[in-house]
Amino acid sequence: MAQVKPTHNAGLGEKYIDESKRLINKDGSFNLKRNGAHPWQARSLYQWFVGLSWPAFLSVIVLLYLLTNVFFACIYLLLGVDSLRGTEPGMPMFWSAFFFSAQTFTTVGYGAILPTGLAANFVASLEAFMGWSGFALVTGLLYGRFSRPSTRFLFSTKALVSPYQDVKSLQFRMVNMRNNIMMEMEAHVMLMVLDKDSGHRRYYNLKLETRFIYFFPLNWTIVHVIDEESPLYNYDADKLKQLDAEILIHIKGYDDTFGQTVHLRYSYKYDEIVHGARFLKVYQSDENGNTHLDLNKIHDYELIN
Repeated sequence: MAQVKPTHNAGLGEKYIDESKRLINKDGSFNLKRNGAHPWQARSLYQWFVGLSWPAFLSVIVLLYLLTNVFFACIYLLLGVDSLRGTEPGMPMFWSAFFFSAQTFTTVGYGAILPTGLAANFVASLEAFMGWSGFALVTGLLYGRFSRPSTRFLFSTKALVSPYQDVKSLQFRMVNMRNNIMMEMEAHVMLMVLDKDSGHRRYYNLKLETRFIYFFPLNWTIVHVIDEESPLYNYDADKLKQLDAEILIHIKGYDDTFGQTVHLRYSYKYDEIVHGARFLKVYQSDENGNTHLDLNKIHDYELIN
């Protein structure tokens, strides 16, 4: 992303090709494909493994475990039936070799089946080394996955253009869905538009009414005042559509539970901005003075006549 300057000093980015695609997806990932780099330069196996969902991660680990044992079982079979001593009578040789491979790979070593000959012992030694190294790698991947801050934030499905004092404002809100303590929250918002004359994206920083909050126990409504200094001044829904506008959001905060700084990304396309509306209240107090926050109402708003 090109460097941007405040207010109307815009930065130029990559040439804009597909107007229907958003820059930041709903899950926070960038809708971007890098061309020209070697596949091994653009990819990281560690990042790929850490970024997988838990079902996918466990499925890949189990699949690799099974394929490795099948591979070594086939090698033992190629070495001949005499390469393994003590196989169970009546059990097919492949399964005997497979279970011996599993015992060797995991370094369990029950001792019922033994490799015989130089070749079989060499293969068993190599497999034991691979098993030791493989479990060390899996342990590192598990630590990488568990050590990542586990955050779950909910953004309102719509951003609103609402009355604000004597002018208008762009508003959206977010809430922490978990009970972990978030502190020192900081927000940065940009407007991205398409310059159809040059075919490039342009970026404008949006000044926020409150950019930083110390504590985040409730929801946070982030407000940009649309005054004469705002890049959104005199931009209605049709103008935003014409410019293929997208509101880019970056949130940074400190997770007190994990002791780490977390980063969030989100965006609103022009068709996700509702003009002439305001958000409804999402929390209330009971008779005991306790505050109740209803996460189901984070998206609720009403149109203003």
